[in-house]
Amino acid sequence: MLISHILQVYKMSGFSHFLLCFWILGYMFCCSRAWHVKMPSNIKGLVDSCLVIPCSFDYYQYPPYRPDRVVWYQYVSRGYPLVYDRWYPEDVINIFRGRTRLFSPAYKTCSLEISRVKWSDHRQKIYPWVDPENVGKSTYRFFDTTVTIEVVDRAEKPHIMISGERKVGQPVTVQCTVYHTCPTYPPTLSLNVRTQHSGITHSSMSDGTSRTTLTTTLNIERDLQTVECMVRHISGHSETASVTLISECSFLPLTITPTTDEFLEGQPSKVTCTAVYTCPKHIPTFKWNYGSMPTSTDTRKSQSAQWKTVSTLTFTASASDHGRSLTCSAQFTGGQRQEESITLRVKKKTQ
Repeated sequence: MLISHILQVYKMSGFSHFLLCFWILGYMFCCSRAWHVKMPSNIKGLVDSCLVIPCSFDYYQYPPYRPDRVVWYQYVSRGYPLVYDRWYPEDVINIFRGRTRLFSPAYKTCSLEISRVKWSDHRQKIYPWVDPENVGKSTYRFFDTTVTIEVVDRAEKPHIMISGERKVGQPVTVQCTVYHTCPTYPPTLSLNVRTQHSGITHSSMSDGTSRTTLTTTLNIERDLQTVECMVRHISGHSETASVTLISECSFLPLTITPTTDEFLEGQPSKVTCTAVYTCPKHIPTFKWNYGSMPTSTDTRKSQSAQWKTVSTLTFTASASDHGRSLTCSAQFTGGQRQEESITLRVKKKTQ
């Protein structure tokens, strides 16, 4: 009606045709700028999974009578085939009927959920319309903002990030993240290693995808360790990613433990030299400075990511050993060497 009135004015006044067209286009542009619909132009959907198309709208002029009334249409050259309509669900076209609904309806949102993605959804171009029963001269051109669905049959690989000091026996933080488009039924994430203090978070990304992250604590048990993360979707699709965790081995100082503070001349006593290390490949070889006396060696895992090798010396002291050093040295496989000593206190045997 407004445009017809302008045309009549144009005929009566002899306005320039160019200026008139410019004015009409400017008016339409102004009306269009008063509204804004935000959603991705393309989105991937995993077949047999759900798909949520995030959508929101805003305006500073021409508010709708029913802002909660949201309908989705298929984009075609002629007509308005229904993709979703809560009022008229029986009029939804066959390929979408019974599979669409609004996702978490809220103020100024228009997000659509497709409950189970099919191959027939591939390359479908669709768009929302707010308050379609009230169309006027200032109505936003909703069909100018569309989203195209791309159906895929392979899940995205997860991403693994490890942070912290990489030393055997020390804890690190492991994060496994996967991006998807089905926040209604987010995929599950699992690791191939023993962990503790695990937690799952979900968040929405600016590109229309959703992010699910598993955060956990891993106690490093070996210097070379493979960490795998598997994602499994409600559709049954799964993918696995892995990283090799290379960590530094550690060595504790040698300790010598005499069975007594004082050795009795001519009386055999047990003296132990203990090496503690985190990598079993570094099992040590011991050497005492009293090499002629009998020794025995025992190696065992003392706790998670910690090994212990004990050399036991059967030491028989003589009076001349008083004040001398008893020394134990450990040569670890790979080049590391340690040494520890104690000062001998020998009590002479009474006659």
